[in-house]
Amino acid sequence: MRLPIFYGWVVVGVATFAMFTATLTGGAGFSVFIAPMSADLGWSRSVLVGALTIGTIVGALLAPVVGRLIDTYGARLALALCGAGIAVTLTVVAGVSTELTFLVAYGAARAIDMGALNLAVTTAVANWFVRMRGRALGIATAGNAIGVMLLVPLIQWIIDGPGWRLAWLVVGAGSGLALTVLAALLVRRRPEDFGLRPDGDSPMVDARPADAVDAGPTAGPDEASAVHYSKTGRVAVEWTARRAARSSAFWLLSLATCASQFAGTGLTTHQTALLAENGLDPMTVAGAIGLYGFIWTASTMTWGFLVERVPARLVLGVVSTCVAGCCVLALYARDSWTLLAYVAAYGIVGGARDALDATVWADYFGRRAVGAIRGLSRPFVVGSGALGGFVGAAGYDLAGNYSTVVLVFAAVSLAGALAATTAAPPRDPVLDSRSAPRA
Repeated sequence: MRLPIFYGWVVVGVATFAMFTATLTGGAGFSVFIAPMSADLGWSRSVLVGALTIGTIVGALLAPVVGRLIDTYGARLALALCGAGIAVTLTVVAGVSTELTFLVAYGAARAIDMGALNLAVTTAVANWFVRMRGRALGIATAGNAIGVMLLVPLIQWIIDGPGWRLAWLVVGAGSGLALTVLAALLVRRRPEDFGLRPDGDSPMVDARPADAVDAGPTAGPDEASAVHYSKTGRVAVEWTARRAARSSAFWLLSLATCASQFAGTGLTTHQTALLAENGLDPMTVAGAIGLYGFIWTASTMTWGFLVERVPARLVLGVVSTCVAGCCVLALYARDSWTLLAYVAAYGIVGGARDALDATVWADYFGRRAVGAIRGLSRPFVVGSGALGGFVGAAGYDLAGNYSTVVLVFAAVSLAGALAATTAAPPRDPVLDSRSAPRA
C-alpha cells in the first residue's frame, strides 16, 4: 500500500523520538537526579557527574568505529540496539546501590548516546533527504529539546512522588524500549531501496543514475567513490571517509564545530551560576532556562529550513559569531530584560548548532559514508564540549569569577567562525585528475 507521504518523514519521526529518548543521558535531564540521588545514597556529586564525563569520553572514542559500522550495516540496526542498550543500562541505574555499578551503568548509557545514537539519527535522516535535509534534520534534532521541555517536569513530578528510582525505570528504560520497537519496525535504509529518489521527488525505474558506481547495499565507507544527488539535483561525488579526512574542508569544519562546542558547552554548563553571580534571583533564572528550552526547540526547525537555502559554512560562521555575542551578553545580564535578551539569543543559537552539526557533513561529503566521516570528527567535537565545562570551572577557581573565562569562550567561538567561513566545499583530486584534459 502506498503511503500518502514520503516514507522519509516516517524515518524522521523515529529519529525525533530517538533524540527524545536521549534526554536522560544528557546534562539537562540528568541534572534533575543529582540532588535526590546524592541525598538518598550519600554519594558526592563528583561521583554522579563523573559518570556523565566518563561516558562522554568513551562515546567520543568509539564514534569513529561506530560511524563506519552504521554506514555498513544501516541505521535501523544501530537505533534498535541503542534503544535496547539505553533500556538495559537505565534499568540497572534504577536499582543501583554502589558507586561502581552506577559509574559503569550510567557511563555506558551516556556512551551509547554520544558514540552511537546521535550518529545513527543523523545518518538515517541524511540518507533519505538532500534538498530538504536541513528541515528534516532540524526536526529530528529538535527531539532532544522537546525532551528537555516535556520530560524534565515529568521526571521531577515522579521524583517528588514515588522517587528517583521509578523515574529512571519508567521514563528512561521505558523510552529506550519503545525506541527499539519503533526502529526495528519503521526505519529503512534509503529511498533507492524502494525505487525512489531522496526527498520523494519522483519514482525511479532504476534506483541509481546511469553513471553511478554501484557500491551495493553493504559497501564500506572506504571503498571507491560513488555518486549522489546534490541539492540542485545534479549527480555529485560521494566521498569516502579516508578521502574526506585528507581534505582541508574536513579539518576546517571540524575546527569550527569544535570551537562552537567548546564555547557553547562551557557557557551552557556555567550559565546558571554566572547569572546568579550577576545578582539575578535563582527562581527567575530557572524560569528563564525553561524558556530557553522552548526557543531552542522552535529555532532548531527554523534553522533547518535556512540551511537549505544558504551555504552551510556561512550559516555556521554566523552562528559561531552569535555564540561569542551570547557570551558577552551573559556577562551583562543583570536584570529581567537583559536576561530575557540573553535567553532568546542563546535559545536561537542553540537550535542552530544542533541543525548545522547534523547537516553540514552530508552536504559537503554526500550520503554514502556520512556516518564514518562524521564519526571521525566526533572525538574532537565531543571532547571539545567536555573540555569547555572543565575550563569554565578552572577559570572560575583561578580568577574567582567568570569574566575572564567567558571572554575566552567568546574568542574561541570567533576563531571557529573564521574557520567555518573559509571551509570551501571540497574537490575530489582523483576525479579532478580523471576529468582533466590530456596534454
